[in-house]
Amino acid sequence: MAEHESSDALWEEFVREYEKNNAVHEPSAAERSQPPKQRRSRSWLVPVAVAAVVAIGALGYAFRPSHGAKPTTAPASASASPSATGSASASASASASASASATTAVPVSVFPNQVQGYTLVVSATNATCTGSDTVGPTLAGLITQSKGCLGVDRALYKDADNNQYTLVLFTMKDPMDAFTLVNRLAEDPTDFQAAVQAPPKDSGLRLLPADSGRVQSYAFSGSAMIVGMAQWSDGHSTDFNTLVGKLSPLVDVVIKRVPV
Repeated sequence: MAEHESSDALWEEFVREYEKNNAVHEPSAAERSQPPKQRRSRSWLVPVAVAAVVAIGALGYAFRPSHGAKPTTAPASASASPSATGSASASASASASASASATTAVPVSVFPNQVQGYTLVVSATNATCTGSDTVGPTLAGLITQSKGCLGVDRALYKDADNNQYTLVLFTMKDPMDAFTLVNRLAEDPTDFQAAVQAPPKDSGLRLLPADSGRVQSYAFSGSAMIVGMAQWSDGHSTDFNTLVGKLSPLVDVVIKRVPV
């Protein structure tokens, strides 16, 4: 009998030790008064690279074949085309802001009859800057959002080899708009927003097909912005760097003749 009671006592002692060692800990009053420990978590800092591209246009060039734009006596909307662009210094912005607002359009006489190596074929002026026969939809929208455009002048030049050069000059009321338009057009260099000027029938120049190769350039001075375009006499789509070299002097001469 004593042996049985001893076994029971041992069992009860085992149970008490087990419950003591495995019991759920109840926090004391002091422990409950302390703020709970925060579980640490790992955070990842992911750097985001932001590329700020400022296209401040003195001249920007776009080249390769154009598609769908048919030259007419009045310019038509031009089509998209792959290209490359150029940029000038940020000081151009300050120069544009300092220029006085224009009150009249630049006269069509800004286009000289003769420039060394170039001959004026035809020129025209139009008080409406946003007509569908003058500009493409993107440029029309930008002009509409501006402070106004006083008029647009167009000219077609040829060189000794009958290569064709179209210059389209817009007179903006606010010089900053001319500056902005050059930059905005240069942002999408795959888009031609002014069509080439079709040559008169008696000019001896070919009416080139819409898919002819073309180069494009932009320039501004004061309130005036020029879109210049050039095409080989037969419309071929090679040697664009050479064609750009031929267009640049003509654009440079005309933009320097703009009254400031």
